Amino acid sequence: MPENNNNFQYVSSVDEVSSGHSKAFSITGERGKIEIALFNLGQFYAISNICVHKGGPLSKGALEGDIVTCPWHGWKYFIKNGKSPHKGGDSISSYPCGFLEDGHV
Repeated sequence: MPENNNNFQYVSSVDEVSSGHSKAFSITGERGKIEIALFNLGQFYAISNICVHKGGPLSKGALEGDIVTCPWHGWKYFIKNGKSPHKGGDSISSYPCGFLEDGHV
Protein backbone atom coordinates (compact mmCIF):
# COMPACT_ATOMS: atom_id res chain seq x y z
CA MET A 1 0.00 0.00 0.00
CA PRO A 2 1.32 3.51 -0.74
CA GLU A 3 2.73 5.75 1.95
CA ASN A 4 0.72 8.53 3.61
CA ASN A 5 0.77 11.62 1.36
CA ASN A 6 -0.61 15.16 1.81
CA ASN A 7 -2.44 14.28 5.06
CA PHE A 8 -4.32 11.44 3.35
CA GLN A 9 -4.01 7.82 4.42
CA TYR A 10 -4.63 5.08 1.93
CA VAL A 11 -6.95 2.52 3.47
CA SER A 12 -8.18 0.26 0.70
CA SER A 13 -8.01 -0.76 -2.90
CA VAL A 14 -11.05 0.25 -4.93
CA ASP A 15 -11.90 -3.44 -5.44
CA GLU A 16 -11.94 -4.18 -1.70
CA VAL A 17 -15.29 -2.42 -1.10
CA SER A 18 -17.88 -3.36 -3.72
CA SER A 19 -20.56 -0.93 -4.86
CA GLY A 20 -23.40 -0.56 -2.34
CA HIS A 21 -21.28 -1.90 0.53
CA SER A 22 -19.01 -0.65 3.31
CA LYS A 23 -16.02 -1.78 5.31
CA ALA A 24 -14.38 -0.64 8.55
CA PHE A 25 -10.77 0.52 8.70
CA SER A 26 -8.48 1.90 11.40
CA ILE A 27 -6.18 4.79 10.64
CA THR A 28 -3.80 6.77 12.82
CA GLY A 29 -4.50 10.49 12.86
CA GLU A 30 -3.06 13.44 14.73
CA ARG A 31 -5.20 12.49 17.74
CA GLY A 32 -4.45 8.77 17.64
CA LYS A 33 -6.37 5.82 16.25
CA ILE A 34 -9.53 6.59 14.27
CA GLU A 35 -12.14 4.01 13.23
CA ILE A 36 -13.68 4.88 9.87
CA ALA A 37 -16.40 3.33 7.74
CA LEU A 38 -15.70 3.49 4.00
CA PHE A 39 -18.80 3.34 1.77
CA ASN A 40 -18.92 2.75 -1.97
CA LEU A 41 -21.90 4.24 -3.81
CA GLY A 42 -20.06 4.42 -7.11
CA GLN A 43 -18.18 7.19 -5.33
CA PHE A 44 -16.41 6.62 -2.01
CA TYR A 45 -17.39 8.28 1.28
CA ALA A 46 -15.79 7.96 4.71
CA ILE A 47 -17.33 8.71 8.10
CA SER A 48 -16.60 7.74 11.68
CA ASN A 49 -17.41 4.08 12.21
CA ILE A 50 -18.63 4.84 15.75
CA CYS A 51 -22.25 5.88 16.33
CA VAL A 52 -22.42 8.71 18.87
CA HIS A 53 -25.40 7.12 20.64
CA LYS A 54 -23.92 3.88 21.99
CA GLY A 55 -20.82 3.27 19.85
CA GLY A 56 -22.38 0.92 17.31
CA PRO A 57 -20.35 -0.03 14.19
CA LEU A 58 -21.79 2.00 11.32
CA SER A 59 -19.95 -0.10 8.73
CA LYS A 60 -22.33 -2.93 9.73
CA GLY A 61 -25.44 -0.75 9.39
CA ALA A 62 -28.13 -0.87 6.72
CA LEU A 63 -27.53 1.50 3.81
CA GLU A 64 -30.54 3.13 2.13
CA GLY A 65 -29.52 5.62 -0.53
CA ASP A 66 -26.92 7.83 1.15
CA ILE A 67 -28.13 7.18 4.73
CA VAL A 68 -26.67 4.52 7.02
CA THR A 69 -28.63 3.22 10.02
CA CYS A 70 -26.74 2.09 13.12
CA PRO A 71 -27.34 -1.64 13.64
CA TRP A 72 -27.62 -1.27 17.41
CA HIS A 73 -30.31 1.36 17.99
CA GLY A 74 -31.34 2.77 14.62
CA TRP A 75 -29.62 6.17 14.64
CA LYS A 76 -29.16 7.50 11.10
CA TYR A 77 -26.41 9.50 9.36
CA PHE A 78 -25.75 10.80 5.86
CA ILE A 79 -22.61 9.06 4.63
CA LYS A 80 -21.68 12.10 2.51
CA ASN A 81 -21.21 14.46 5.48
CA GLY A 82 -21.86 12.59 8.76
CA LYS A 83 -24.92 14.71 9.60
CA SER A 84 -28.16 13.38 10.99
CA PRO A 85 -31.20 13.47 8.69
CA HIS A 86 -33.24 14.52 11.74
CA LYS A 87 -33.40 18.19 12.73
CA GLY A 88 -31.20 18.72 15.77
CA GLY A 89 -29.68 15.23 15.53
CA ASP A 90 -26.07 14.54 16.42
CA SER A 91 -23.42 14.45 13.70
CA ILE A 92 -20.30 12.33 13.32
CA SER A 93 -17.01 13.10 11.60
CA SER A 94 -16.70 12.73 7.85
CA TYR A 95 -13.44 12.45 5.92
CA PRO A 96 -12.54 13.36 2.33
CA CYS A 97 -11.72 10.50 -0.02
CA GLY A 98 -9.17 10.61 -2.80
CA PHE A 99 -7.98 8.13 -5.41
CA LEU A 100 -4.63 7.06 -6.80
CA GLU A 101 -4.00 5.86 -10.32
CA ASP A 102 -3.06 2.44 -8.92
CA GLY A 103 -6.60 1.94 -7.54
CA HIS A 104 -6.17 2.89 -3.87
CA VAL A 105 -8.69 4.99 -1.91
